[in-house]
Amino acid sequence: MGIPECSSDLLLGALRDNLADLIRAGRLELPVLPDAANQVISASFDEDCDLARLARIIGRDPFMTGHVLRLANSALYCAATPIDSVQQALSRLGLARIREIALLVSCESRVFKVAGFDGQVRELLHHSVAAAAFGQEIARLRRWNADEAFLCGLLHDVGKPVLLQAIVDLKARMGVKARKVLVVPREDIEALATEFHCDVGASLLRSWQLPQHLAEAVRFHHHPKAAPERPQNAALVRIADDLAHLALGTASLCENDLRAHPGNDPPIVLPQEMERLLARRQEIVKVLDSLA
Repeated sequence: MGIPECSSDLLLGALRDNLADLIRAGRLELPVLPDAANQVISASFDEDCDLARLARIIGRDPFMTGHVLRLANSALYCAATPIDSVQQALSRLGLARIREIALLVSCESRVFKVAGFDGQVRELLHHSVAAAAFGQEIARLRRWNADEAFLCGLLHDVGKPVLLQAIVDLKARMGVKARKVLVVPREDIEALATEFHCDVGASLLRSWQLPQHLAEAVRFHHHPKAAPERPQNAALVRIADDLAHLALGTASLCENDLRAHPGNDPPIVLPQEMERLLARRQEIVKVLDSLA
């Protein structure tokens, strides 16, 4: 790790080079799923899953149990009457929803936690849930798999908090070697995380043994036409991503830009469908407020 003695640009360049080397060599530390979440997610892909056994797995982890019940009763899952047990949550929500909740809990507790960047990663989590909600709605319009679309939206930016933590750690190690505190502007750290987040997010999904087409959608969501197998999934995520930014007031695009979205070629969302999605912005923001 060479540590330049002069300009901040050179320091940033050295940080970027070291980060790129870690990613290229597969030595970037990726967060692991909590044991209970790992078992829940693995079991949820089995159509013959024993719900009673799955309830016991969740019930052995008080943290997971509490968050499953919290989210199952949130506006995100529109519980008509209170859900007061894990078994009831499994019966009423089904395996796909429990898988979503297990991943959301894991993201909240393991991934979207970076000391010094609390506000940024909380905004990232809110944005990701909004993108998941919009992705699910787009998939329903197309009669595609809405559960997978929700996961793609939820996890599309998961590489960013992973990279923020990696950059903070790498900067600290470089500072120890240089015997001084290295100062890198926060906006430069965030820009580095953005630069590499698609590849790192896809690597994280693969390490969690999620289906390859989900990892592909995460990797190519900014360049859907480059996706080798399912470009339509990546295009859906790109549109959901921008709709989420617009809903949360963090968009560089306006409504008219969304109506003529470059990711919507060939059409994923028809004009009248885009109007319906745009009209749902306030409703989705209220759902996010219920998760706080």
